[in-house]
Amino acid sequence: MATSDTPMGSGSRLPEEVIEDILAADRRRIALEILAERDQPVVIDDLATAVRARELETDPTSISKTERRAVRDEFFAEHLPKLTATTVVTYDSMLGTLSLSPDERVTATLS
Repeated sequence: MATSDTPMGSGSRLPEEVIEDILAADRRRIALEILAERDQPVVIDDLATAVRARELETDPTSISKTERRAVRDEFFAEHLPKLTATTVVTYDSMLGTLSLSPDERVTATLS
């Protein structure tokens, strides 16, 4: 049942197919998990570092600038457009931060 407090603002929630598509990419899913864990806006470079560290199962301090930049660039080119278009993530270009929107179905799927 749709409610008026959904993140899309149009009174409708994201269709299941869209949620599945969003969560299909490992890197996008990891980024959403990190945003959900932090529960506050995250600077894109910090998110890229955390994503790469989780992929490698290592400490974020061991991620090189080159690796961080590669993940950040991929995120801007591939993942961020999809996440912001569906309003799952909000990007503040002035601060360079991302925050997770409160779509319960997407967030619950991450748990």
